[in-house]
Amino acid sequence: MSNKIVPFSEIKKEDIKTAGGKGANLGEMTGAGINIPGGSVLLACAYDEYMTFNGIEPDRYESGNDLREAIRGGEIPEDLRKEIEDFYTSIGGDDVRLAVRSSATAEDLDDASFAGQQETYLNVTGLTDLIDRIRSCYASLWGDRAVSYRKNYGYDKEKVALAVVMQKMVESESAGVMFTSDPAGERENVHINASYGLGEAVVSGIVSPDEYICGRDGRIIKEIIGTKEEEIVYSRDDKGTVKISVDEKRRKQAVLNRDVIARLVAEGIRIEKHYGHPMDIEWAVADGEIYILQARSITTLKEKNAKVFGDDDFAGYPKVKRAKGATREGVLFNLEKTPTPYYPLDHDYGGLVGDQKNNLFNEIGIDFKGGMYPIDKDGVSYQGNKVRVTKNIFAVPGYLKKILDIDNNIKCADESLKRCRDEFEREKGRTYSNAADLGAALKRMHDLIEKTAYDRFLYALFPNAVESRRVTKTLKKVDKSLNAYDILEGLSYVTADINREMKDLCIYIGRDREMTQAVMEKDYGKICDSYPELKERLVSFMDRFGSKSDFNCYCFIARTWREEPDRFINALRPMLKSGGEAVASKEEGEKHFRDLMDRVREVLPPSKYGVFEKRVKGLRHYHYIREATQYLWESEFEYCRDLLRQLSDHIKVSYDDLLYLFADELYEVCKQGNLGNKQDIINARKDKREFAVAYWDKCMRDALAGKDDSIKGIGASSGQVRGRVCIVKSPAEFYKLEKNDILVCKYTDPEWTPLFALAAGVVVDTGGTLSHAAIVAREYNIPAVLAAGDATVKLKDGDIVLVNATEGSVTVLK
Repeated sequence: MSNKIVPFSEIKKEDIKTAGGKGANLGEMTGAGINIPGGSVLLACAYDEYMTFNGIEPDRYESGNDLREAIRGGEIPEDLRKEIEDFYTSIGGDDVRLAVRSSATAEDLDDASFAGQQETYLNVTGLTDLIDRIRSCYASLWGDRAVSYRKNYGYDKEKVALAVVMQKMVESESAGVMFTSDPAGERENVHINASYGLGEAVVSGIVSPDEYICGRDGRIIKEIIGTKEEEIVYSRDDKGTVKISVDEKRRKQAVLNRDVIARLVAEGIRIEKHYGHPMDIEWAVADGEIYILQARSITTLKEKNAKVFGDDDFAGYPKVKRAKGATREGVLFNLEKTPTPYYPLDHDYGGLVGDQKNNLFNEIGIDFKGGMYPIDKDGVSYQGNKVRVTKNIFAVPGYLKKILDIDNNIKCADESLKRCRDEFEREKGRTYSNAADLGAALKRMHDLIEKTAYDRFLYALFPNAVESRRVTKTLKKVDKSLNAYDILEGLSYVTADINREMKDLCIYIGRDREMTQAVMEKDYGKICDSYPELKERLVSFMDRFGSKSDFNCYCFIARTWREEPDRFINALRPMLKSGGEAVASKEEGEKHFRDLMDRVREVLPPSKYGVFEKRVKGLRHYHYIREATQYLWESEFEYCRDLLRQLSDHIKVSYDDLLYLFADELYEVCKQGNLGNKQDIINARKDKREFAVAYWDKCMRDALAGKDDSIKGIGASSGQVRGRVCIVKSPAEFYKLEKNDILVCKYTDPEWTPLFALAAGVVVDTGGTLSHAAIVAREYNIPAVLAAGDATVKLKDGDIVLVNATEGSVTVLK
């Protein structure tokens, strides 16, 4: 047809650099005989010609918006316009409706889907409309999220251009998405989402679609009928599409019958076999015929050839029942701390922190069989649920008297913190030249971590649990929305101090546009090389807070900002976007605290106010100790990792292999200076690791399974807010969150705090009333629902939800 517009039949999957990801996949499937609506691709060379013809150089524009406006306002070169006209006539002219889709040349690769990063336009009619949409596709290559996505996945260093798919539209009665390997369940199953009308209703997340979990033979394993309140159809009066309501009868009906489902599964398996790996497929059904609209690799399945475990594999291991009420909150609070099962060595060091709580419970007659984090000899962790009462229960009255002595608790906590810090400084000052001495050092660090955590629970966390209830009860007399966390404002503790320091950094950076852009786009090393004064500030920050880690209850698999400084830059960027406006100064916080205390004084008689004031003093100090000791053990963990790396070098065994040894086994290796017969033990536990992860995940699913599709949890702060869902899976996805989004995630820790400055509300699968997210949400005065269980599964990016933190519920609006 031409040298810049090529039909699907002449394109293969290898043509990504010319036809883009979508175009290459559509051409590949056409060649494989898959039923694709006809069309062609305007190649990436046409984009290059357009940019050159209009003199548009992206680096010359001060903002992305200015660049996009320039692209949308450009002229189409005459020879290119003629080729587009010829294509339009050949495909049917004004008698056809077209889908015009962006197809970036780094798109839909095996390691990144690029889904939703560039634009798609439906029901395009008329030559003028087609040309306008081509310009808009070109501009979408430079959308803020598209640029951030490419940078995050490493494509910003490559030359990225844009092809445009021009394809006949299918006026479908039903459409949706199919995963040939279920990313949220058993990998051998096929997962289908379906709704009425055009597929954009499912892809964009505006409806709750039907869900069908199917075997690879097409049989339906599980069927969930979605609400499907709306469908997207062609606009009859204008270009584009419109949303219309679905009547009550159709909402309650299944979109697909068994025959169509079986045919869809067979087509999905055929496509998967052709590509050689699981696929994410967009499909449509019109007049009973199945059409494939797009296909891309499933990028959420990172593990290669992962074994799928079933109930038979888990036979003989403890079963976990659905947790309810306070038990559910306890499970979710622990899950926030331990989202993945411990390696044996991490169990004996990282798990040591939680086990100090168990030790204290034992002292008052409550015994958790197997400890807080049970693990077997094969390195398989499970949820312990057996509790027994011992004769030590008679010690409770004396114990309560001890933990209610606020002055003594403050004194003992401060003394313990100082002793542990001093001991840690002495340990860091030592050097070692052999495995035996390194083993002895690791044993001393183990004991120091134990002491740090035990005294934290004894003198701060257990007293805090009692006093916070009393303080909350008093605050409710002033305002029913208040609780004990409101008296923490203006306090100096690690997380609050980090936030204030990061805000100061953002203010400094924000004064210089080029520096701001560099921080948003470059890695830590390049930022420091480019801006020496900023480097001094960053180094100073790292000296004080560089031991903050991603998982603070894991010793050997965690990493600190100091170890991976790019992670700190990821955490800084969300606050830089907002300017840190949501972070109150210490002075502002102190004023709010004084004002609150004055309000309490007005409703309490002097004698009772004096008691309340002392309790508040205790609570504020307990929280300081909670944060200080956590940062101390994170620093201790960081040092333990350094010791283990030295040991790894001395005995010539990989760091990762040593994680499969329990502490006593490691100490034995250190004494003899080699692994001895431990390599067989390591290999056996390595073989069992995949099962350990699968079993842990199953335990969590069983414990958190809900009765229905509702999303309920614990309201960590009062109020409600409506907003767009943004699911963030890890710090690597911090860039996704935009101002006033609803942050939805599995867990949070202090590294996530800057996201609260952008979010309008927060929904977390894990956590509880004492968790990090609860405290920070109240500091930022945003509604938060914690312990939601599976919100990250039930919600999708782009869902519009109502977060009701007063009632602890999340409702999907559209």
